[in-house]
Amino acid sequence: MFIKNENPAAVLAMILILFLGPALPAGVAFAAPPDGDVNQDGAINIADVYKGMRAALGQLALLPDEKLRADVAPVVAGIPVPDDVVDAADVVVLLRMVLGGLYYGYPLNQFNSGDSIGEAQAAATSTIGADTKYHQHVWSTGYGVNVNSYNNRFEAAAPSLYTANDSTLDAVFNHAVSGAVMADFVSQAQEIVADAEALPEGRAGMVTVLLGNNDVCAPSQNSMTDPQLFEDQFKAGLDVLAGSEATRNAQIQITGIPAIYWLWVAKRGNLLCLAFIWPFVPCQSLLGDAGTDCISSASRNDPDTDYDNERQACTDRKLFHRAIRDNYNSRLSDVTDQYREAGLLPNARYVDIYDVQFSSSDITNADCFHPSVDGQAKLAQETWCRTHWGINDAQCPN
Repeated sequence: MFIKNENPAAVLAMILILFLGPALPAGVAFAAPPDGDVNQDGAINIADVYKGMRAALGQLALLPDEKLRADVAPVVAGIPVPDDVVDAADVVVLLRMVLGGLYYGYPLNQFNSGDSIGEAQAAATSTIGADTKYHQHVWSTGYGVNVNSYNNRFEAAAPSLYTANDSTLDAVFNHAVSGAVMADFVSQAQEIVADAEALPEGRAGMVTVLLGNNDVCAPSQNSMTDPQLFEDQFKAGLDVLAGSEATRNAQIQITGIPAIYWLWVAKRGNLLCLAFIWPFVPCQSLLGDAGTDCISSASRNDPDTDYDNERQACTDRKLFHRAIRDNYNSRLSDVTDQYREAGLLPNARYVDIYDVQFSSSDITNADCFHPSVDGQAKLAQETWCRTHWGINDAQCPN
């Protein structure tokens, strides 16, 4: 928590005491507002703190772009929420960035941990039953031209800083494995640590994590991964990242499990999906008795409300939808906050996308289940716009 009316003299005293403290490690530079690089020299250092302090004291009028970069407070859930004022709270956050534990700029590189979504399985094919992996189309580390992935955005915004993923580096940066569950997070995190240590810079700039889909997609709702076990497995993976100098200060983005319910809504009218594909998809916790509709379209489009005389299949799908949000995503969010606030992973942040509804074109016709290229693009856009990088992005709704 940062107090917006903190005594400027106290802030000045703190800065003078810490003036000779350690700067941000060499090579870390930022280019995106609100990133703390007030003087826009490509690095966060005491000069930025000093300039922000003078602005907070009313001794300096910042230029518009300087103000965007200096306005890094308040911080909510690990993400800056600019309030169009540069004051003592912003100076405190800038100081924390200089001391090396906190940053919001573009990363040096990006690693990915995940499941079949992280491999873009079947994204670019309509061949029924195909399980081809299209890593170039992955929402995070993808390097193709059809998805405006995080990787593509970082490369365009900070080409001199960011080591971009491509077909030759993908095995280093993308550790997602089709079929992975949260229990696999530990091994993927261990691989990421090892590969980050082997890089010339010796560390990861960012790690994206999207796991849990296969924990909730199960033969039945009773066979979904126990929520407490799911939490323990998640913590075990975070412990690996927190335990290494190569990943401890990386930006760790934990993305919540998507609202899978909407893929049933999107494809329920497709006879091929309904009769020939879904019976063999390992997500009967959602797709069991998929041909039985809800009692009305109003009920179908409102999974958070129970309607009178509802059919059991519809009730079960709604319970599945609520369980993901209340029993799984809530744990991902709470644990991420705990690790950040304890300083174990100071740049860990949770991104919630449970309100995002995927349409029919967002789901591949190959298995009526995985995101298509359009779905991967939507995933990239929706998550990006909920991060600090999306705050001043013209493509993101304000």
